Amino acid sequence: PVEEEQPEQIKESEEVRVIETISEDGKPKKKKIRTRVIKKIKGDKQEVTKIETVEEDDKQPETTVTVEEVPVEEEQPEEINESEEVRVIESISEDGKPKKKKIR
Repeated sequence: PVEEEQPEQIKESEEVRVIETISEDGKPKKKKIRTRVIKKIKGDKQEVTKIETVEEDDKQPETTVTVEEVPVEEEQPEEINESEEVRVIESISEDGKPKKKKIR
């Protein structure tokens, strides 16, 4: 008997977060976290691959890869993302002073 090859569905998403902190000696430090999620659905199984790369100013990038294989549920509930997003807009006013505007 010949097994029929079922088509593979692939969904990819990427999120980049930049965290800025000020160290004890007053210097600003940046930490960039890039998270990629790759979902492959093949037959009745779903393979979720999470690739997280953390980059800090003075250090080598650190990458963590997690692979999970779970059975596919017919109707998957949508994830509700309740994280608060804050945008900071920096501009220079007419008198030459920098202004920061936060949008929530």
